[in-house]
Amino acid sequence: MKSWKKLILTLTVICILPALAACSTKDSDQDFGDAYDAEYMMTDYPDQLIRDGADTVIGTIEITGEEGGDYSVTVDQKKVVANANYEDGYYIADRNITDSYPMGSDQGILAQRDGEIVVCTVEDFIKDYSDDKDALYTVYLIGDTVELIQPLDPQTAIQSQE
Repeated sequence: MKSWKKLILTLTVICILPALAACSTKDSDQDFGDAYDAEYMMTDYPDQLIRDGADTVIGTIEITGEEGGDYSVTVDQKKVVANANYEDGYYIADRNITDSYPMGSDQGILAQRDGEIVVCTVEDFIKDYSDDKDALYTVYLIGDTVELIQPLDPQTAIQSQE
């Protein structure tokens, strides 16, 4: 009788653990590799993409497409310009260039809300994070395909220019 109880308990735990893991605020329930954490996708992964020949584009973004299908990312290119005459020490220049790039539904997107960076699916990004039309992002491209999108802090962009 005890072995049946152990078996039932074990099966219950096995069924509940994936549901609990999906509730994490650090990683979302996405199919991007093994749902990498935000720290990896802000540091090591972009470095790897750059080593592999990725180009980056900075700007505001809009993602369109069908759920579960392919998406298109439209980037209105911007440039962060250091300027001591501005209160924040910089301004955002519009480069007057708009490009669209294909993106699969399983690519990585990082979003930021209330200072917390989270990994999310394309669908979650469109639903929960795309309302800030002025938010800046760094888009990593291999060829002409989006591999990663991450939020950009203008102060960080200025420091990397120096």
